[in-house]
Amino acid sequence: MKKFFTIFFICLAMAANISVARADMIRVSDVDVQNFVHSIANVIYSEEFQKEKPLLLTNAAKIENTEFPEIGKTAYVCQFGLKTATAPDGEIIFFIDSEEKVFAFKIVGYSNQSAENASVLLFIALQNLGLTQADAEFLINNLSDDEFLASSIVWSETKNRCFVLMAGARAQSAEGFQFVVVASDKKD
Repeated sequence: MKKFFTIFFICLAMAANISVARADMIRVSDVDVQNFVHSIANVIYSEEFQKEKPLLLTNAAKIENTEFPEIGKTAYVCQFGLKTATAPDGEIIFFIDSEEKVFAFKIVGYSNQSAENASVLLFIALQNLGLTQADAEFLINNLSDDEFLASSIVWSETKNRCFVLMAGARAQSAEGFQFVVVASDKKD
């Protein structure tokens, strides 16, 4: 029962953080969702990357956005995992605005064992947003150590945006986790 309440509060905190910040939020990318997914796939499917980590990423499927309808009514989802696995490690959900530009995204790991692959995918996505390697590493390595919801913030001079990374337990399951990336035009 305690775990249920913990997960419930994590979901509330993540939703509250996004709703409160909504007035200051801007899209994380000025690229449309299809091009953003292709930019991630181009990295993953490069020969060099596949030798190190043979990840797969499914094509983006259009779904209804029930999590953050204030952003838009539509989202896209791709599953990811190792080529050798029998089931996917998780999924990445792209929340889009009315111009089909990526407003925010969430990476969901179905189990705690998928953390490494999800982290690699997160790093690739952050770099494809235009963050420098140093900014992406800072965002990932400086997640606060909060019991319910960890977060990290970095101002990107190159993108003129504040990127926020939130991490917490997966709400729909007893195992797993999720990362959410949003952006703001506020420097502090």
